[in-house]
Amino acid sequence: MSLHQKLYCETTGCRMAYVVKEMVRSLKSRFQEEDIDLTIEQFFILNILDNEDGLILQELAEIVDRDKSAVLRHIDGLEQHHFVTRVQDESDKRRKILLITKPGLKVLEKARAVDQQLDREINAEIQNIETKEFEDALANMYNFLSD
Repeated sequence: MSLHQKLYCETTGCRMAYVVKEMVRSLKSRFQEEDIDLTIEQFFILNILDNEDGLILQELAEIVDRDKSAVLRHIDGLEQHHFVTRVQDESDKRRKILLITKPGLKVLEKARAVDQQLDREINAEIQNIETKEFEDALANMYNFLSD
């Protein structure tokens, strides 16, 4: 069955949405198989916190383009598992900085390994030249849409 027939859509955006949905579903399933106690959203948040120093809730909410209350629910879950902690900002006592903990780094490393394995499997399905062209096309689409 062709992509067009299976997805019932004509546009690149629609097709990409289906692919993203399936990638998220696969990653979620693999997390469960590997006993990784993270939602996909929490995985994204941990990745951000690992790459950005000193973020507060508002900044994180802006990065993930969600309201603070939605992001706070994810942070609360991460904090309950001891993957994230909130510490008082020394320069502004009202601010709470979000930090990834050692257990958070450990689960993130495990989750990244699963994510990278899925990525290798997907890329094995297409030839290297196609992969490079596809990644370039995705980057171009993102740049166009984010301007």
